[in-house]
Amino acid sequence: MYLKYWGFKDPPFENVPNRKLFFRSDQHEEAVVRLMYAVKNLKGAALLTGDVGFGKTTISRVLEKRLSKDQYNFSRIFNPALEPVDFIKSILIKLGENADNDSKTILINKLHDRLSVNASNGINTVLIIDEAHLIPSRETFEELRMLLNMQSEYQFLITLILMGQLPLIELIEEQRSLKERISIKYHLESLSLKDTARYILFRLKNVGSKKGFFSKQAVLAIHNYSQGIPLRINNLCDRSLLLGMINNVSVINSSIIETAIEDIR
Repeated sequence: MYLKYWGFKDPPFENVPNRKLFFRSDQHEEAVVRLMYAVKNLKGAALLTGDVGFGKTTISRVLEKRLSKDQYNFSRIFNPALEPVDFIKSILIKLGENADNDSKTILINKLHDRLSVNASNGINTVLIIDEAHLIPSRETFEELRMLLNMQSEYQFLITLILMGQLPLIELIEEQRSLKERISIKYHLESLSLKDTARYILFRLKNVGSKKGFFSKQAVLAIHNYSQGIPLRINNLCDRSLLLGMINNVSVINSSIIETAIEDIR
């Protein structure tokens, strides 16, 4: 709605996992490197945690883009709130297999066969489980551990990447046998004030803007309200740009930010 007013070619602050809008803060880049290490070295399992809106899904998409499709088969489960049998079925379906059977034994054998075929063809299977804090039971976590028992003579047949919000850390602590299999762990923290400013400029430049449009006081107000959480930064900047257009201003100042905060609340 306000794109023409500000001279943008696309909305700058959409809350969708878009690798083209991946902000390379030091910690986000480190998260990619750590996950890359886990995948390339067949480490079995990796854990990425952070509050909602911290960019976990985007990080996983950047990871996937950096790895060859000829060598890696990436699959994702976005809603892992499943009991064991349905969980195994979901993995099979993501791998392109038929899962029309309720026998856990048959399903696991079919999964093992598919992973073995991938490995024999030089393809490493990577399973990303988003929102893993929603896994409902110890039994489903146990199935994850059992997946890591699927190994050839020399390597794991699958690499698991568990991503979720803070409760996932506690859940993993309770699953000691699984916890010991997780070789790479990383937790995303809030953006600093400096990175909040860089993030806003990065987003604006990616939609063709040659100006910052947000005053220093506005950026400080955004950081204080958002606590450095990208999801909140996006929401507040988006609303501020709309209000800026409505009020026919050329720069977003702290007064506009305060109005936007009240508008969001």
